[in-house]
Amino acid sequence: MISHDQNARTILIQNQTLSAVINYSCGVTIDELNNRFGSIKSNCHRELLNLELCGRQYTSADFSVKSVITGSDKTRELATILLQNKTLDLDLRIHFLNNKKDTLNIIIQVADYYKDGLPHKMFFHSPFLADFELNGKDDSYYYPDCFVKSRSGKKVIRPVRESIAAYDIKLPLVVCDSENKIGFSLRFPSLSDLLDEGSTQNRNIMLTKISSGEELKNHRVPLAADNTFNDSIEFEITGLHNGWAEAFERYREIWSSNYDFSEYKKEDLRWFNNCAVHNFTFLYGRESFNFDSKAVDVGKLLESGKEFGGYDTVTVWNQYPRLGVDQRNQWDFHDDFPGGREALKKMVDEFHKENVFVFLPYLPWDHGDDESTNTMGDNLAELIKETGADGCQLDTMESIPESFRKKLNKVRPGIVLTAQKHPMKKRPLEIITTSWDEFWDTECMPQIDVLRFILPCHIAPALSRWCRTEDKKLLINYAVFSAEPIVIWQDVFGRWMPYSAEQKAKIKTWKSVYLNNKYAYQCLSPIPLYPVRAKDLYCNVFRADDGSQEIYSLYNDGDNDVEGDILTLLDSTKRSASIIFGNSRVELKGEKLFATIPAKEVVHISVR
Repeated sequence: MISHDQNARTILIQNQTLSAVINYSCGVTIDELNNRFGSIKSNCHRELLNLELCGRQYTSADFSVKSVITGSDKTRELATILLQNKTLDLDLRIHFLNNKKDTLNIIIQVADYYKDGLPHKMFFHSPFLADFELNGKDDSYYYPDCFVKSRSGKKVIRPVRESIAAYDIKLPLVVCDSENKIGFSLRFPSLSDLLDEGSTQNRNIMLTKISSGEELKNHRVPLAADNTFNDSIEFEITGLHNGWAEAFERYREIWSSNYDFSEYKKEDLRWFNNCAVHNFTFLYGRESFNFDSKAVDVGKLLESGKEFGGYDTVTVWNQYPRLGVDQRNQWDFHDDFPGGREALKKMVDEFHKENVFVFLPYLPWDHGDDESTNTMGDNLAELIKETGADGCQLDTMESIPESFRKKLNKVRPGIVLTAQKHPMKKRPLEIITTSWDEFWDTECMPQIDVLRFILPCHIAPALSRWCRTEDKKLLINYAVFSAEPIVIWQDVFGRWMPYSAEQKAKIKTWKSVYLNNKYAYQCLSPIPLYPVRAKDLYCNVFRADDGSQEIYSLYNDGDNDVEGDILTLLDSTKRSASIIFGNSRVELKGEKLFATIPAKEVVHISVR
């Protein structure tokens, strides 16, 4: 509902989750923005914006109201206020877009007509945003770039790595009550993937970088306005009744609606979902190669893998770091293997007899002057065809030409593409269905990978190649905490980096737990960093899609055991709780979970 009182110069906007009162009697202020699930009046008497220009601060009160227009169609309602400052030669357009259901969008557009014929620096600040709250007393805040940091100050949610361009996973700002129920989700929609301040028109990319209360309070966004209203700021606000869990699920739905994930639903590719322990080995390394017989000793490699619970896949690497010593390319190294590609085919067949899948690598940077993208794709498809391998390990890659996928499909269905880096762009993420969850920082806990929870069907095994004994413990905890498979890489370019017997046994146990509870761990709606009551305790929740099971993955980063009331269940109707991984005690009292979580350990609690 939208109601315009021209005499009072106010606009009332309501939907199922929000109620807002806009006052334009002196500039534009938010008199109220309330969550309709609660009774608290929120965000009262807030100036919507400040502009900094030529060393001075201006509010909306420094502009005169030129016009107010309201309108609606079957799904949305709109109120637009046009403001003007003739002295500054600036116009503002402020839009309030109500979807009648649960969301209010506030869109602020700036037009600069260059009062002295020159463009000057301009900055935007919103007091409304800076003091955004539910009741201002015991609110909990979840900042879009980093709402939880570890004791060392590192981000617990690890974003997809950015380079020149920005990835499109931008979490919302969420504010909730102390029970993590009633609150708001405030998203900053950003269609641009440009990080350059001068070339992007949607300034929200700056607001998605907010990582603390101080940054929220003091945000200052540079504008590059001209006379076309091309610079804009947008707030998308939704009322919540189930806190952070609801906000994250809503965001995941919004984000995924821009994609076509039909590739992930293909049955011929889903064999990868049944794989929990992966191995990375070298064709020429002593871990797998028998130098007397000049062949890969499949039996020896798989026998050693039994200590980890058995390898489900093996990536067999042949080229780098030997590439470059002569004119041979990656394809030549496969031909030069003793027995050539026929021997590789025999090796693959032996792995298949033991129900182990085989990946062969593709190196995009080994690109000769006589090769094109087309011929590289042909060569890769031919290699897979001649060897019978099951998948391609895309070295250093986060994208691949779609022609490669089509060429492999012609060889046979079910060839899995897995990238070393998470795909960033739309189409690569749609056709590359797996990647490594690889990190180079050995101090990896507490930490989670954002893509694992935004796109749970993109299975990404955990990997860190240079881990020594102490770091391998963290790597195992990392994989278990986020319920991920793991890559075992022990021969790291000739340096032997083995796991201890205790670590192997832990991975073996994890494989059994992961596969026995696969339908919960591979659910469509996992929740990262679910609210808990103890300090230095972190929790992820995995819910079976049919609602039959919830698994609470808990990691205690403290130096002492955590004991007692640790959290409130996501589903209060569950009646039983049991430990399925780790050493702990657990008791369910109503909707509250009581448990003991040892220091520096991960515990999984299944609730039914």
